[in-house]
Amino acid sequence: MKRLWALVRYLLQDLFRSLTGMLVVVAALVFYLMAMVSVKGGVDRDYFALVIGGFFAILALVLAVVIADRAHQASSYLLILRLPSRTPFLAGVALAAIAVSGLLAVGVALLSIPRLVTPLTAGMVLDIVPVWASWLVLGAALGLHMSELVRRGWSRTLLYALLAFILFVLNQRQSGVPVDLADRFDWIPHIMPDPARWAWATKLVDVILWPISAAIRVARAGGYGLLESLAPGVLLLLAAAVFGLAGALFERKDLILPEN
Repeated sequence: MKRLWALVRYLLQDLFRSLTGMLVVVAALVFYLMAMVSVKGGVDRDYFALVIGGFFAILALVLAVVIADRAHQASSYLLILRLPSRTPFLAGVALAAIAVSGLLAVGVALLSIPRLVTPLTAGMVLDIVPVWASWLVLGAALGLHMSELVRRGWSRTLLYALLAFILFVLNQRQSGVPVDLADRFDWIPHIMPDPARWAWATKLVDVILWPISAAIRVARAGGYGLLESLAPGVLLLLAAAVFGLAGALFERKDLILPEN
């Protein structure tokens, strides 16, 4: 455990000794100015919970990619060899990304409290924190698969396209616009004889994205129902599975790290 925390400190020091670390802080400040300060009349609870949580979940993903790619160099051999296996190295990368994005999210949230139309109560905080935490952890775990440390030949473009599709579907669901795959794919009738039969795919997407949708409902409305109370835990389990897959890929990868 001491080696893991020492690794996290090293990764954070390496990040903030570079221009990239400063740009991360600047990005958080710009987000605060554009998303919070520029809103006339203040922000409501839904906006506060969703926009801050969503932005910093994406930032956790980006930070995981950045920190992992910065560690993708020959000097990391010594760090990896001092650990019992390669997986703790990835854990250090993910924890560093979660720590930075989490601290910045808390900072922006504290600065944004005076902008809230309705006062933030302790109950609201207890509703929002588990959702934000699960989003940050999942974002960091997904980011590992987009890094050079874990990636094994596949294109990052495909992963980014999948992420964009997920965000699109979530946006459509939350805005009340139905997402009909038959309509989205009616330009490929030669592949499927009847695109209208893709209803099973729509249901599958709903099932896969249910934990995120349920967490969004909690962040917007407040209060946990029976199913909504499971959403953050399910997201953390999903993040653990995604991280476990990244660890398995990293353990079996022929590690050839470039020199600076």
